[in-house]
Amino acid sequence: MGLLLLEGPAAPLVSLAEAQIHVRSENPEESALLASMVLAATAQAEAYCRRRFVTQRWRATFDRFPDEALFLPHPPLASVEAVTYADTAGVAQVLAPADYLVRTAETPGEVIPAYGKSWPSTRDVADAVAVDFTCGYGDPSDVPEAVKRAVLLLVGTLYANRESVAPTTMQPIPHTAEWLLGPFMVRRFAA
Repeated sequence: MGLLLLEGPAAPLVSLAEAQIHVRSENPEESALLASMVLAATAQAEAYCRRRFVTQRWRATFDRFPDEALFLPHPPLASVEAVTYADTAGVAQVLAPADYLVRTAETPGEVIPAYGKSWPSTRDVADAVAVDFTCGYGDPSDVPEAVKRAVLLLVGTLYANRESVAPTTMQPIPHTAEWLLGPFMVRRFAA
């Protein structure tokens, strides 16, 4: 499966003001640094959980339709905008929405053939099937508070430990962040 980000989040998971309060920074010259730490901490938390938090659009590609479900990564799945495929002649086709069901309540989200339907045949080429989808909880205000707290803990750790080597003992990424993110980890991989 291939993945392509089509449209990133409209806003960071936690605001610059929230990060400044968390690390107790009143220095406006650190704004860019803190903003980059928020992005890095969010990316780490998303990778750890195998989720995307703030709404974003992706394209997943597959070499063929599977026997049953197309599993989409980055839950929670919000919607599927299009399923396209290369037919046996190599011509791009759009699968009619009536021909498939989108299961957003599953983790990861799934696309399955509608009742009485089956997947069409595809050309035997790489990335013959593409699914454009939207994932994430919504706006930053829709993301569970535990996730935001974990990201702020990671920002605080990055802020306090700006070098990989220091004369004092380095502290690991906080176990509290792992504890807060644990319930949001996806245990079943999208295939």
